[in-house]
Amino acid sequence: MKRIEHIMLPPRYGQRVEEATGLKKLAYKFLPAHILHPLWFETRLLWRRVAQWRTERNYRGARNILLNAGSGDKGRSGWVNMDAFPCESVNCVYDCRKVFPFPDEAVRAIFCEHFFEHLDYTEEVPHFLSECFRVLQPGGVLRIIVPDAGRYLHAYVEPGWLELERLRLLDAEHAEKGGEVRYHTKMEVINEVFRQAYEHKYAYDHETIEFLLKRYGFGQVIHQRFNQSLIPELRLDQPERASESLYIEGQKSD
Repeated sequence: MKRIEHIMLPPRYGQRVEEATGLKKLAYKFLPAHILHPLWFETRLLWRRVAQWRTERNYRGARNILLNAGSGDKGRSGWVNMDAFPCESVNCVYDCRKVFPFPDEAVRAIFCEHFFEHLDYTEEVPHFLSECFRVLQPGGVLRIIVPDAGRYLHAYVEPGWLELERLRLLDAEHAEKGGEVRYHTKMEVINEVFRQAYEHKYAYDHETIEFLLKRYGFGQVIHQRFNQSLIPELRLDQPERASESLYIEGQKSD
């Protein structure tokens, strides 16, 4: 029987299926990976929400918080680095997609780098932005950084690969990450950016984020650049993501 060769794009579901053992191997016989992985992800977050009710007590009376929302392993010293999954740099383990554990107007600035696109546009974004507005002090700033969908679409319709290679930092063989991932067509790049399997929920341009920030109360919305900010502390951008990123800040009116 001919062996099926899986296309190895991140997050490499084909390789995970082949290497699975025990209960995971059994589970893959009944449900495909693109169903199981989101199910496992949400099951873990369900238990997180059950256990996180005590977290609010840790921030009673807190003021002037610098919040890194969805920080992952990019936590910063002196910040509340909030993420649903624990790691060494996360000091607030919390599922922040619909509610924050902070009092009203307790936060001075919110940094949100390559996390916003992981939120569902209709079910989670309204809650997340409303919570950002609630916890920010008057004059506080929310900095959102996402893949710039407009630039990717422009690069896609350009002849050849040059523009996509520049945005995605691909080599001449259309590979990234030291050659571990290679794209065969330009549409594969677009799908990786916009979808990232089940992880990315929405693609954004400047117009859409500006609309959302104004809809949820932010009086001033500014299209920023890499490491340019209304608040110096928010200049935390990852240099390796600068080529593809859109930088937007919303300020809560005094």
